[in-house]
Amino acid sequence: PQEYGNNMHCVWLIITKPESRINLAFNDLKLITPPNWEETRELLLLENYCCRVNYDVLEVRDGRFPSSPLIGSYQGTQVPQFLISTSNFLFLLFSTDKSHSDIGFRIRYENHCVDPGIPVNGQRHGNDFYVGALVTFSCDAGYSLSDPEPLECEPNFQWSRPLATKLVCRA
Repeated sequence: PQEYGNNMHCVWLIITKPESRINLAFNDLKLITPPNWEETRELLLLENYCCRVNYDVLEVRDGRFPSSPLIGSYQGTQVPQFLISTSNFLFLLFSTDKSHSDIGFRIRYENHCVDPGIPVNGQRHGNDFYVGALVTFSCDAGYSLSDPEPLECEPNFQWSRPLATKLVCRA
């Protein structure tokens, strides 16, 4: 990220494949925070943030509209590791005040599980890694699979079992 400007009002709409969900991960976030943030937090959360807030705010909404349910409103550096939408839309609003600025934010989003790979001397059956997708594996003749159970991409964008133990086709 780089330093952002004053009096900004930026909107992003993230849209993915229909019937999928979005996993939003914060790589960096550094926004100006009010000096007494804990005292003003409740009051600020009641605001719409549209050019009326005296500080810099990133708002994430679960849907395609500014009126969609609020997932979170973020200032400073405190954010969750990731957020998951309930649909294939996320609405982001970034508003800054008229004075101070900082380095901003960098966000990564996905709508699928990570590629589980292909075992040496084997094959993967299934190239869809979206939530609900099943992936199976088989081995070449003369080899057997270390774990024959299929993988399923779960709603939290994790496979049904850890990928830490690499699938192996043994002779």
